[in-house]
Amino acid sequence: MVPYDATIYQGAAAHYRPGRPPYSPRLEAVLTEELDLDGGGRLLDAGCGPGILTVRLAHLFTDAVGLDPDPAMLAEGRRVANERGITNIRWVQALAKDLPAAAPGPYRLVTFGQSLHWTDEPRSQMRCTRCWRQAAR
Repeated sequence: MVPYDATIYQGAAAHYRPGRPPYSPRLEAVLTEELDLDGGGRLLDAGCGPGILTVRLAHLFTDAVGLDPDPAMLAEGRRVANERGITNIRWVQALAKDLPAAAPGPYRLVTFGQSLHWTDEPRSQMRCTRCWRQAAR
C-alpha cells in the first residue's frame, strides 16, 4: 500500500480526465448484461478521481456515490456531472479506508477503476464487500 499523499495530484484535476486511457466503449453493456442491472440500486465508485466512472455509469443506477480524498478531483467530477445534467451523484471526500462509515451501503456495484493500486487492497476490498453485502439484508 502507498500511503496517501494529499499533494500527489495537486493541480491535476482538470487534466486527469483527458490524460487517462479510456475504458472500453462496451463497459456499460457488459456490466448491464453480466450484473443484470435494471436501473435501480446504488453505485459506489471508490477512489473516483474526477468521476470518470461515476459520471459514465450513474445512469445505470438510481443513485451513485463518487468517493475520493482529493477535493479538487471531486469538484471536477461535480463540474462534469453538472455540465451533463447528471443529478443522481453524491460526492464524498474520504479515503477507501474510511468505508463503510464514510458512505454507508447498500450498493449494487462497487468500482475502483484505476485507483485500486493506491489502496491497501485486501482491507479496502473487505470494507467494500461489507458495503455491497448490506444489500442482501
